[in-house]
Amino acid sequence: MTHSPLTAEEAAAVRFYEGDLTGLPAGDPFYADDRAYVSLNALLFPDIASETVRVREGKTLNPALPADLPRLTALYRALFSAAKKGAQPRQTEGWRVERAADFARYSAAGRTLSFTSTSQGGFLPAYGDKRGIVLLHFTVPAGTPCIIMSELLDDYRKADEQELLLPPFLPFSLSERPLTDAECRITDQTGAPPDAAYEIVLTGQYAPSLPAEPPLPFPPEAIGVWAALSAGADPAALLPDAVHALLRCKKRLTAWLHQIATNGE
Repeated sequence: MTHSPLTAEEAAAVRFYEGDLTGLPAGDPFYADDRAYVSLNALLFPDIASETVRVREGKTLNPALPADLPRLTALYRALFSAAKKGAQPRQTEGWRVERAADFARYSAAGRTLSFTSTSQGGFLPAYGDKRGIVLLHFTVPAGTPCIIMSELLDDYRKADEQELLLPPFLPFSLSERPLTDAECRITDQTGAPPDAAYEIVLTGQYAPSLPAEPPLPFPPEAIGVWAALSAGADPAALLPDAVHALLRCKKRLTAWLHQIATNGE
């Protein structure tokens, strides 16, 4: 491949998102998670249902990420910058198996809500890390911000996944289609088949954003909600004021990131 167009900061952000901790400071809680994408995406959903679903699937949340807002926002900035550089000159496509609950949220919104990993190699036969799934086929127009890992990273350790990563805030149209016989044999964490299959056609551009205030630092009680959820706490047992503080910070962060994505500032 040719030399990566990414800066060192952008490449490090993409690698960290993917779970490659090579070269990152050992013992630093911020970088101690080799599944950072779980936390980075959960922060972009408007409620705590996303966190709850992921924890029930056996995943964990890293409270050190929202606790360090300067590094967190720099990380997101670098990912959006990498996606801008990764826009393709020709239309491409990707396949994704999505949680039905998450799909319901962003299908209602009409746009991606978080970073969305797709494969250019089609579906796998089973997805043991998700419960309740739908199958998605994405049409990605030329010029769409995206990250094709094998093209933007000089050393991509998961080349077999053929990953194409889509950023949040990309509008789309969708239509349901019948499942094929082969697709009906794809299973989720419980062995259940997909609920449905959809064709998703991106517009290729970010949705317009509204002016946004800078993100708020996550207060200790909001970070405590994350720590409690990751430890398996019942969401109904969490203090409402602490949950509200977390949701307020998430909303401000997401609105600001949307402005960064569309305006670069």
